[in-house]
Amino acid sequence: MNLFYMILAGGVGKRMGSPELPKQFLKVGGEPILVRTLRTFAEFGSFQQGVICCPVDWIEYTKSLLGEYGLQNESISVIAGGKNRSLSVRNGCRYLIENFRTTAEDIVLTHDAVRPFCDVRILKDNIVAAEEFGAANTVMPIYDSVIRSSTGDTLGETMDRRELYRVQTPQTFRLNQLSDIMASLSPEELERYTDVASVYFDRGFDVRLVRGDDRNLKITTPFDMAVADAILKSQP
Repeated sequence: MNLFYMILAGGVGKRMGSPELPKQFLKVGGEPILVRTLRTFAEFGSFQQGVICCPVDWIEYTKSLLGEYGLQNESISVIAGGKNRSLSVRNGCRYLIENFRTTAEDIVLTHDAVRPFCDVRILKDNIVAAEEFGAANTVMPIYDSVIRSSTGDTLGETMDRRELYRVQTPQTFRLNQLSDIMASLSPEELERYTDVASVYFDRGFDVRLVRGDDRNLKITTPFDMAVADAILKSQP
């Protein structure tokens, strides 16, 4: 069995208010978010290959960034992603299968470029779960009360938070099966799905839940940047 990883770096930073520089290239603690994210995977030591799926106009910038921070090597490829998450995953699968000898047992971890605090425990738990069940999804319990509202103005329904979870990444799958499933999606489905584990569930596959970590946040807003800086300052 071979292990691969896919870093999804297609964000453009609208909610961050950074139109000139996509959010994955902004710095926390003096380093670009993407670099911090990638280092966890690159230093794990068990992956045959990693692929970064980024906007086509930022491929050369990404490559230069990896060189600047000592991460540019043959085991990390930078390719064009798609206009949405599903297309980026499909492109990443196609690249790995076309360029490496893959088998039905091979596993790929897909991860948000702007989650720089994923740790080794989460990676290991994802791999073990995907080996046994074929698909894994990193999640965290919801602590707040949750409501549903169809209008955004009035309360519609109170949800049972004991049955609800926040989705994180990695999401981990058998590579060849993931490629087949993503290739089967219609154009409408490629636009609609924002979460690959949901595709698996809707196709009738079981997805094993893996516990994440509150620190494994997705940096999307200026507030998230402040939280990330606080996390770094709290680390020994």
